[in-house]
Amino acid sequence: MPDHTILPAAVAAAAAGIPTADFVSIALVDDVGPWTVALAHPLARRLDGLQYMLSEGPIFDALSADEPVTCTDLDASAVWPEFAPRAVLNGVHAIMSVRLPTERGDGVLNVYCSRPGEFGAGTRSAAIAVAAELAVTLGSARRIANLTTALQSRDLIGQAKGIAMERYKISSDAAFALLSRISQERNVKLRDLAAEITTTGLVERPG
Repeated sequence: MPDHTILPAAVAAAAAGIPTADFVSIALVDDVGPWTVALAHPLARRLDGLQYMLSEGPIFDALSADEPVTCTDLDASAVWPEFAPRAVLNGVHAIMSVRLPTERGDGVLNVYCSRPGEFGAGTRSAAIAVAAELAVTLGSARRIANLTTALQSRDLIGQAKGIAMERYKISSDAAFALLSRISQERNVKLRDLAAEITTTGLVERPG
């Protein structure tokens, strides 16, 4: 898990350095699933979380793209039929996701904007430059991270997934989607939810 004393400051600087960005986040994807490691606004966690829950959106597309994945008007887009209308309902009308140029290739910078049509060439160039800087910061954060805590968190989520899989006879991906949805609806961190589930052994489907 990256050092959380470093990344928030880096993300705040990223938001200030990208024209027309209202808020930004950094998402990582590992064997357990996607998760947000730093954000510059609480709404970013919700927008990232919607993508995790739906397994759809620019975060996933950016992981395999060499160029930024951009939508300048989500209200008129058919690219992400599940995610786009939900983003609009949350006041986000434009989005850009850029894969961080790290060795693992598992990180994405997400740029959110409340106004359509705002992402021009200047925003794109700035986002690419910021992503390169964040990749360096992320590498440093990983080197000084508390690996024990990270492994414990991942293990907890893995155990919670196993409980959900057994309880509802579902796949690993479906179990993670279920946990993500519960986390979003209850507004609790996925790790805290996993700790609760592993303690109680109970996984209640959201209403």
